[in-house]
Amino acid sequence: MSNEESSSAPISGSGASLTVRRAMHWEAKAINRLLRDSMRTYGSLAGIRGDRLESLREGVPDIVRAMGDSVLLVAVNDNSKIVGTVRLYFHAPDRYPEAQFLANREIPEDCTVIYLTRFAVLQSDRGRGIGSHLIDEAERIARSEGVSHILLHTALSNEAVAGFYQKRGFLIDSIDLSRGYPRALFYKPIT
Repeated sequence: MSNEESSSAPISGSGASLTVRRAMHWEAKAINRLLRDSMRTYGSLAGIRGDRLESLREGVPDIVRAMGDSVLLVAVNDNSKIVGTVRLYFHAPDRYPEAQFLANREIPEDCTVIYLTRFAVLQSDRGRGIGSHLIDEAERIARSEGVSHILLHTALSNEAVAGFYQKRGFLIDSIDLSRGYPRALFYKPIT
């Protein structure tokens, strides 16, 4: 997806539209603000102390760096306000040795997986399809790049978020306790 590419869709429950596109460097501060607000809510709903969330230690320079290391998408409304974001990192499957589904099947050595992280939607705009549009775009990119699977981690104790991913076709692979709370590794095959 080049910087010029984007996808547009209506926002559920309104006449407004949404554009999902790559983030620009000058938007890093707004993305940081959105992530901090969203991750504080995520942690609160999941019963996770803020010091356990790596995302809350991130600053604007980290986001700018991520723009070069990943595909950093933003969802922008008609007023040019960033209302959602997600990062896509392209990795070899062997980066995830804990992934049971990878160990239990024949995966070509040259295949690639996408790891989704820093997924956030502005609290006032949740439930309007913005997160689904971001995931749709991530899946479109995965298909266009020949990616075999999309992976992500989320806290199992945040049932709303875990349920969102399951409704989108993600399956729980394994559970990790290394950060002091149960985090599920979710995966979705890309067809």
